Amino acid sequence: MTDTTNSSILELSKQVANKKTDNRHFSAVQAQIAFANEVLRGISTVSTDGNGLAAETLLRTLFEVVASAIILAKHGDKLEDFVRHGRFTELRMMRVIEEPPLKARLASIVAATEAEYQELYAEFKEQRWHKMGTTESFTEAEFQPGIYDRYYRRASAISHGQPYVTVRHGKVEARPVPWKNFSTGAVNMASLVMVTFLAIVSREFKLGLDDEIVKLGREADADAARHMDQIRTAARMTPTDR
Repeated sequence: MTDTTNSSILELSKQVANKKTDNRHFSAVQAQIAFANEVLRGISTVSTDGNGLAAETLLRTLFEVVASAIILAKHGDKLEDFVRHGRFTELRMMRVIEEPPLKARLASIVAATEAEYQELYAEFKEQRWHKMGTTESFTEAEFQPGIYDRYYRRASAISHGQPYVTVRHGKVEARPVPWKNFSTGAVNMASLVMVTFLAIVSREFKLGLDDEIVKLGREADADAARHMDQIRTAARMTPTDR
């Protein structure tokens, strides 16, 4: 993704996130846009530094943030579920604090919220707020077919420190050149995901941003196409050419 495309996506996202509103549903989505923007900025930063592994790890986070936010944007009736799940994690985190002064200060709050916590735990347990699995959430988020297998699976393997990062053809070794090369693909995919996000938010809340989003989509598609051309060229090269 070029700096121009990146800056344009971030700027439009910022405009949408900062738009004045009295709509509680839209306001919640705006908060998630701001969240996604921070992750996108992180991807851009580490990609510029050539840290492809970090870029892929953040790309996985962006997939999750955007899918969740799109589901929220499309289902205003689920806003209370979203808020309740956030509250659930907040209460859960209070209960694992062991630092004596802070634990003592929170003791009365923990006691006063125990019934609320147990109710939320019974409802959500280890599920996401929307209670969908990853593939189902990607479908509901209107991600392109194949994104899970072609992009998310790799980013997830890297994020979880799986052997895929260092193993090829049965050999285990550091792979600094391929790791660095992950940067371009990660940032290009991040741009495409964000354009999808903005398009759906504009559609759901009737923001009238079609022209701007179409332009960004074309730029992001062009960046991705250039990267694929580079990959095809590299694939045709003989080992002595590399």
